[in-house]
Amino acid sequence: MLRIVLTVCVLFWNQLAAQDAVDEMIELCEQEECLKPEVVIKDKNYVEMEFESHQWVQTEVDAVDIESALAIGQDKLFSYARCGNVAGTVIPLSAPWGVFGYLENGKIQQRFSVFVLIVPEVNNPPEPTDPAVTLQPGPPVWYYVRAFDKKVNEQQTEELVIQLLKDLEQDNQPFNSTFFAIAYLSTQGLMEMGFMKTGE
Repeated sequence: MLRIVLTVCVLFWNQLAAQDAVDEMIELCEQEECLKPEVVIKDKNYVEMEFESHQWVQTEVDAVDIESALAIGQDKLFSYARCGNVAGTVIPLSAPWGVFGYLENGKIQQRFSVFVLIVPEVNNPPEPTDPAVTLQPGPPVWYYVRAFDKKVNEQQTEELVIQLLKDLEQDNQPFNSTFFAIAYLSTQGLMEMGFMKTGE
């Protein structure tokens, strides 16, 4: 009985912490230039969010883990933003930045797509000069999301992704289980992770 009570308490506090991080993320995006959800539904231990259309620049990276993928990918993406494009101009970027990771049999694979958003005011961003870097138009999309306001290590990140995957499966939610997204909104650890909602 004590174990059940402790488990319920831990889940409750984790849910409260995740809700606080979601609120912190939304507040940050109201103050700064970053992608803010248009609709937020907070009725579970994860949040449903609809994001408006947006554009980003990304590159595919094979790496042993997320941290390594980010380091390799961000170099290429920031090179694009610092005149590494056919116009030879500076392209303003905004938060969040992050990775799309791929899952196979419940395991994170060693390939990632690293991305960073382009500010909405840039309507027609110039093409990258590096063929490994691509521009991506993003239509409006729904995600199941958990947010965190503290830094986590690689193992904790993987555990959090798998836990969200299991929770969505347990709730029979319609989602794409082949990839996940992790978006960082600050260098202090504010981040969100999620799976894309699919048609019901």
